[in-house]
Amino acid sequence: MTDTKIIRICSSLLLGSFIFAICCVGQSTGSPDALWPDLSGDWAMAQYLVAAADLPLVGQLFIYTTVGVLTHVSQSGSELVMQDAYCFTDAEPSTPLFMPHIGDDVMRSICPDPRTVQLEQTDQGIRMSQDWHVEVRGALLENPASDPLPTTPDDSRLVDQEGDGFPGMTIRVELVGLYTGSTYAVQRYRYRLYGDVVDENTIIGFIEWTSEQTIVAATNDLFLLPFADYTDPDSTKHKFIMTRVDETWTCDTLREQLPALIEQLEL
Repeated sequence: MTDTKIIRICSSLLLGSFIFAICCVGQSTGSPDALWPDLSGDWAMAQYLVAAADLPLVGQLFIYTTVGVLTHVSQSGSELVMQDAYCFTDAEPSTPLFMPHIGDDVMRSICPDPRTVQLEQTDQGIRMSQDWHVEVRGALLENPASDPLPTTPDDSRLVDQEGDGFPGMTIRVELVGLYTGSTYAVQRYRYRLYGDVVDENTIIGFIEWTSEQTIVAATNDLFLLPFADYTDPDSTKHKFIMTRVDETWTCDTLREQLPALIEQLEL
């Protein structure tokens, strides 16, 4: 999916963010916005996450995931509204016996709800914090935060996330170098960000997150075997960086610049 289409898909949500920002500014009571840096505009974000899993035939392994996101920020004083457009997810397992792959087309088909972020003054500078935000991928739930995820391919709540003709979101898998195929999954991703505003062009911090996944179908019954996965309990391993960009940035630009961004996280 092209970057132009990403913008088209999310245009209605971005417009809502712009309207929100305009209305809030119009209702300002003269509070000293000069206390806060101007963070409005376009940003690129890289997230680095670590998970562990116990898999059939493989055993325990760690999965190191890097997520690339383009984000538009609207601001009213100390409140920010962020509208994300996903670009890619790169997963690197600690063993080549298990190789998952989520295609860029899958990630770019996700159009998250806007999330609200607060700024606060501290003795160390300006901090940014976000309440828990929930995304469900591969299904539409009446209560995204609490409804059980679909477990069978005939569940009416399933959606074809990337439009490839299969239920849920498609994840390609290679197991022990012998079995390759696809799983069709539903994911619930919960996360919150908190960090430091380094300057008007840079924000660096940490991510608290959890993820649930069910597999509703697969090209090989082996991929349907139950397994356990969990977030690495060391909270300092899960980091993000946001850097201000201009309108020329695309998902391709973000991928090219990803090594430089990740380097700043000092992993």
